[in-house]
Amino acid sequence: MTTRRIASIVGVIGLGASVLDLCSRSVLRRGLAGDVGAYHAPLAACVALLACVLLWWTLTNRRARVFALFALAFAIGVTLQLRLGARLQSDGFYYYAYLRSLWFDHDVNFLNDYRLLGLGDKAYLFQPTVTGHAHSAWTIGPAIVWAPFFAIGHLVATWLSAHGTSVATDGTSFPYRQAVCLAGLFYGLLGVYFCLRIAEHFAARATAAAAAVLGVGGSFMLWYCIREPSMTHAPAMAAVAAFVWLWIATLERRTAGQWIALGALGGLMALIRWQNAIYGLLPLCEFVVLAYRACSARDRRAVLRLGITGAAGFIAAVVVFLPQMFAWHAIYGTYLAVSPLGPKIHFRDPHLVEVLWSSRNGLFAMSPVLYAGAIGLPLVLKRHRLAGIAMIVAFLAMVYFNSILQDWWGSEGFGGRRFDGTIPLLIVGLACAIDAIRRLIARAAWAPSVLLLIAAAAWELTFQATMHAGVAAGDRPNDFGVVSAAQADTWHRWVGHPFAYPANLLFAAANAEPIADYDLVDAGSFLGDPNQPYGRIDVGAAGDTVYVREGFSDSERDGPTTYRWADDGAALIIPLRRSARLRVELRLRTAAGADAPPLQVTVRINDHAFGPVAAPVDWQTIAFVTERDVWRTTINRVTFGVQRAGEAGAQGSVPDPQRRVAVDFIRVREEGR
Repeated sequence: MTTRRIASIVGVIGLGASVLDLCSRSVLRRGLAGDVGAYHAPLAACVALLACVLLWWTLTNRRARVFALFALAFAIGVTLQLRLGARLQSDGFYYYAYLRSLWFDHDVNFLNDYRLLGLGDKAYLFQPTVTGHAHSAWTIGPAIVWAPFFAIGHLVATWLSAHGTSVATDGTSFPYRQAVCLAGLFYGLLGVYFCLRIAEHFAARATAAAAAVLGVGGSFMLWYCIREPSMTHAPAMAAVAAFVWLWIATLERRTAGQWIALGALGGLMALIRWQNAIYGLLPLCEFVVLAYRACSARDRRAVLRLGITGAAGFIAAVVVFLPQMFAWHAIYGTYLAVSPLGPKIHFRDPHLVEVLWSSRNGLFAMSPVLYAGAIGLPLVLKRHRLAGIAMIVAFLAMVYFNSILQDWWGSEGFGGRRFDGTIPLLIVGLACAIDAIRRLIARAAWAPSVLLLIAAAAWELTFQATMHAGVAAGDRPNDFGVVSAAQADTWHRWVGHPFAYPANLLFAAANAEPIADYDLVDAGSFLGDPNQPYGRIDVGAAGDTVYVREGFSDSERDGPTTYRWADDGAALIIPLRRSARLRVELRLRTAAGADAPPLQVTVRINDHAFGPVAAPVDWQTIAFVTERDVWRTTINRVTFGVQRAGEAGAQGSVPDPQRRVAVDFIRVREEGR
């Protein structure tokens, strides 16, 4: 037996044993070799790495090598899940409720499932629907694709229970829950594989592999494979990737059977996340182009064949989507339903800029590598015009759809998670961008060196700024961790967040505000949610500095009330998503004491003055109504004029400590709402 053969056998055994050991530690809570301490999981991952090296050396078959690499990635992923404490959480409970209910109760009434999963305190879930079921705004698809892993979890739980371990076998204990976490990782890696296969149609194999790894490993998708794998984003991305791969592989030459298969995959991706039906625009664009060509050529047979095969694909999609329709019918009494628990859709109020560049989970601001993918997407047009147009249309459609959701930022989730289905498209764009960068470097070989030196010079400038600010010093040792944090803050104040360009640049130019303020001011604009027609600045509380401008003192406290003193001419800003007729409420008081003079306050909003009104001695709220034309979209400047009663005109250049008011809060609310 040759050395390579022996190494191959050792590699297969080591890789297989490591993966099984890590999976058992996740689902069984013990390793195959027993509990040998906290180092056992990373040790198994190291064995898997060594085994993969042996296999890479011995195997000549490309598919076998790819399988070994993905097995290694799975082993490392399980290790990270164990380290980070991945578990069933967040929205994962609601998708999981489908699986538990179907498996044990054979229905989709979650009244008991929600309580078993610890959701009994959420009263809104238990308001009976017209059919007497508990509410659900979530999809059935994840339960279907998780089912094989859930079955393994059931076998493990049953075995543990039979051997004396106190483990529930009703679908609520850790073997079931952790099996779903392994499923998330598995489908995430499956999605990477299909993304790789898609990108290979547009770039060399090495470039495609780099784009696939960077697109998933460098974006929010990694979080939903490792940290929150019970969310639906990993299987959703995998389903869309499989759909896009089949569409690309059969583009403009699809048989009837392939149309049906494509339709079935389309139904599956919509079954997992119904928003993914938007990616049906890919074959729809192709269908329109092929139909136009056939009609232009007056080829009736081609038109008929295209119509029949396209209809077959559509029917296949509907058939696969039927489980969700049956679930909707059981819960809400209709085959097409919109749950009242889901986020509202506001077609006339898109947040197109925010959903991409906002610090509030903006896609590009939070996952810069996807920015490169979006920039590279138009380059696909050079490789295949029809594919490029369809991808751009589908991507823009998803941007629009995500921008009109009530919680366009994705609630409490990490990153632009609702863009999970765009990952395969952006990976294609990323592969094209990598190729373009490579060609650019080939023509200008000096560019990387110059960019590196520019970065070094920028580091020096920010270091000097920290020295000027007293953070760094030459007469003592410097903590470069602290200094580096100050340098990053300085750089951000100078240039803002680069991956929020051009949105933050336009914000700064339009409002004459610092570019760095875009991250907090624009993302926190009032009236951005139609269901929250109000906004409030708690002056003196933590985080008020983004709104407070000149003329305000440091924060002070009066019992539970935080406030700042506002001199005559003090100003703050109120960011608005849109103008409206607003009621303004202002809580303030003057300085206490018998010798304190009576004061009047005038509030100037942009170019409109309101008042003067007598400033109260004790905390009181004064209010007035403003018309729509008083306000501007984005930044509104509010200035306080403080004068003694009967006094006219502005004070001198030196602030008078007796001509100021304490401001607790300012609140705006749409009048009549």
